[in-house]
Amino acid sequence: MRKIVRIKDLGQVVTGSTPPTKVPENFGEGYPFIKPTDLDENIRYVISTETEVSQVGYSTLAGRLIPEDTTCVVCIGTIGKIGLSVRPSFTNQAINSVVVDRSRYDPIFVYYLLRDAIPKVKQLDSGASSGRENVSKSSFENIEVEVPPLEIQNLIADILSAYDDLIENNLRRIKILEEMTQAIYREWFVHFRFPRHEKVKMVDSSLGKIPEGWEVSRLSKLVKTQYGYTESAVESPVGPHFVRGMDINKQTFIDWTSVPYCSISEEEHEEYRLHPGDVLVIRMADPGKVGIVERDIDAIFGSYLIRLRITSLKLSPYFLFYFLLSDRYQEYVTGVSTGTTRKSASAGVLTDIDCVIPLPSLRERFEDIVTLLRHMLNNLLRQNANLRWTRDLLLPKLISGEIGVSELNVVERGAAV
Repeated sequence: MRKIVRIKDLGQVVTGSTPPTKVPENFGEGYPFIKPTDLDENIRYVISTETEVSQVGYSTLAGRLIPEDTTCVVCIGTIGKIGLSVRPSFTNQAINSVVVDRSRYDPIFVYYLLRDAIPKVKQLDSGASSGRENVSKSSFENIEVEVPPLEIQNLIADILSAYDDLIENNLRRIKILEEMTQAIYREWFVHFRFPRHEKVKMVDSSLGKIPEGWEVSRLSKLVKTQYGYTESAVESPVGPHFVRGMDINKQTFIDWTSVPYCSISEEEHEEYRLHPGDVLVIRMADPGKVGIVERDIDAIFGSYLIRLRITSLKLSPYFLFYFLLSDRYQEYVTGVSTGTTRKSASAGVLTDIDCVIPLPSLRERFEDIVTLLRHMLNNLLRQNANLRWTRDLLLPKLISGEIGVSELNVVERGAAV
């Protein structure tokens, strides 16, 4: 029989804290220190954190240590970000964690239960006057939720975990594909260990020794640049998708399911519309981060971005894209970006770099190989979009009891599917 309880009835609600930052010894190898930026909405578990708390720091926070499989919810700042601890951890003060009474509640079920309750959390935001989203611990822990018996909790957790297991497995495969493509670029065009390279003579150039027949050219002579459109992003489909810096600054692909929309006039729509093969570079906040448009979709790009369109037969989309991802280009952008609190670089600066241009036959071979690998990567992205859609459709129905677990084939969590 289902019952209504408050979040605090699920166990203990722990609000995180930060050890004194003026004491460097508080940080170092030890316990994960979870901050909102460590939470990824596409992954249940916080696999890694930017910072760890040392044994010295432990003594200042000992009462706030949370065990593995504890749900962490951001309640200050980006309200509603949610994740599970993968091992005993600490969190900062922006996060409330629910340490579950495991004799009565399944901790993985509680993760999904709280994920379903995120709209309730957001409704309690009291930070309008301060300009920063804020939900107090008292408000958070008194949110009412409906829970079924433990046996049903276990089954619901198993069903939803099966979807997340598939999603996370696909993300691992995506990462491997991306590492493969970057490795090929480095081998062929950085280390010059391309097929049959042993038979090619190395000659002098302005960038050092390069294979004979290759050349060095300034990027600005090979591409046309365009600054993006200024508008506010909205979640409702009022117009085309609106790609922003945050849509490409942490990954090398564009996940269109998370890209918002914006309104735009018909004339400007045509001017800023994205096309397959367009390469986007961030010019502010995270200058140099890069993305590529790989499908025909109604979308435009924001003002923090610069579009690079190839104007020379010496370049091709993926070759340009992986050059921009290379350590040499990224180090160049870091060195030329200006600003103390917010780094930036102009279109002229971002393209004022020499690049090595290989023979067309080798570049075309690279393009063919990478096109195949990126096609596989994008198929996995589409699979994940469908899996997330199905999971998010089932989540509230299972939590509320609208769909009974007996109506679904249950796969034990962690099992191969």
